[in-house]
Amino acid sequence: MVFVLFLAAGSVAGQGLKFGILFDPCITWLRSDVKDVIPDQARLGFDFGLSTDFYFARNYAYATGISLFNTGGTLLYVNGVQNFRTRNGNVEIASGDRIKYKVQYVKIPVAMKFKTHMIGRFVYSARLGFDPMVRIAAKADFNDEKNINVNDEIKLLNLGWHFGVGAQYSLGGELSLFGGLSLMNTLADMTQPMHDKITSNTLFLRFGIMF
Repeated sequence: MVFVLFLAAGSVAGQGLKFGILFDPCITWLRSDVKDVIPDQARLGFDFGLSTDFYFARNYAYATGISLFNTGGTLLYVNGVQNFRTRNGNVEIASGDRIKYKVQYVKIPVAMKFKTHMIGRFVYSARLGFDPMVRIAAKADFNDEKNINVNDEIKLLNLGWHFGVGAQYSLGGELSLFGGLSLMNTLADMTQPMHDKITSNTLFLRFGIMF
């Protein structure tokens, strides 16, 4: 990643550096690779932060930034008894129990962005890349207990990949509004090693301003 940023910085002078502020409402649903743990309810969240595009050619850029990503979802345990880790020790999960996870990450995307020439006042784009994430807080609702600290259950690091499309509307000069849609899938198990692998899908609706 550092090498890519150095390459981009070396070519920015001739091509351009764009900054943006983004707010992405999103919906996340969890996935499991075992039959006795079933994804139940999705969770509404948001992604809020800064974006940076390093243009190394007129229509191509390295896209990165930093944001606070609020995500989660609910899992239904349908068979057998298991445990999950909390700050106060292990909690027993019985058949029919649900756990609603609420997780915050710091997300630092690394992507390639491709854009069209201006069509009227619009520029259209697509991006593809990876999303390294660092967990900063994790809580869960379990039975009658709310906001249990489950930092010991949710891994510190996670990694996703995303694909998105969008459009920018020029307001004149360097200022523009942008919006779009993107889908992110995580690659790594978000929970500590057990008999299951829990990953997630997230659909983002992007809003922002670029200058």
